Amino acid sequence: MTSENRERKGTTGGGKLGQHGLLFLFHHINVRICYPFIALTIPFYMIFHHKAYSAIFHYFRQRFQFSAWKSFWKTFENHYLFGQMVLDRFAILAGGKSSFDVEISGQEYFDQLIHSKNGFLMASSHVGNFELSGYLLRQDKKPINAIIFGGERADLQEKRNRILLAHNIHPIPVKEDMSHLFALNQAVQNGEIITMPCDRILGSSKNVVCHFLGADAKFPVGSFYMAAQFQLPVVALFVMKEKAKKYHILVQPIEISNLETTQNHIANAKNLARSFAKTLEMIVKEYPTQWFNFYDFWKI
Repeated sequence: MTSENRERKGTTGGGKLGQHGLLFLFHHINVRICYPFIALTIPFYMIFHHKAYSAIFHYFRQRFQFSAWKSFWKTFENHYLFGQMVLDRFAILAGGKSSFDVEISGQEYFDQLIHSKNGFLMASSHVGNFELSGYLLRQDKKPINAIIFGGERADLQEKRNRILLAHNIHPIPVKEDMSHLFALNQAVQNGEIITMPCDRILGSSKNVVCHFLGADAKFPVGSFYMAAQFQLPVVALFVMKEKAKKYHILVQPIEISNLETTQNHIANAKNLARSFAKTLEMIVKEYPTQWFNFYDFWKI
């Protein structure tokens, strides 16, 4: 698993030796054999990564009004599912004996957009296992340009990139020189797909406060501003784990009504962010234990 800081940055823990060990292991065995061992490690994370544990515990207590006892067990389940999904990513990277059944809802929205001449924004979030969409949702019509944050180990990132490129996905790392913005602009001009995480502000001042799960929370508007500026359609994509071997991909269009649409790109971007927040809320209510923002999301 990752610490609170790593989780916010999107890096995977375990060190080089541990990560390569997992790749070797899952090339030869089915990942699900290792699921029970995750439960043994969770108490240590709940003790030594108390801020992350506390954030999820209060998420269940305050947002869902669960009892303290139920919140504790839901927090344990949340950590257990997160551990499974981390292992699932390594299993896919390993390309070995593990496979998953995939159900897709909203495929028609995705198909309609990939067959159009224009590009679109695919909004991601830290619920479920979005990264697996790059391996499970295959298409060769439009390149997907994926904004990535953080500092994964170079060898692991190289292996991941090879698999992503084989699935027509082009990772674009965020850089201090802002060169990633030029890559995104070029992708838009080429009518390609852009995907970005849309549930973390990551220190950006460009955000909007949305009422989310009963309280106010900040959502970023940068990606939605790009969509509004270039008039890109927006869909949200969620990859939710339903069984040990099954993932459910949900594609949801993110739209604003004609009454809300203005000539002001900033206003339209904020309206898109609010619409996304409503869609995200619907998904989180259906899959409450697959919320993986391990910090105080509602701290304004």
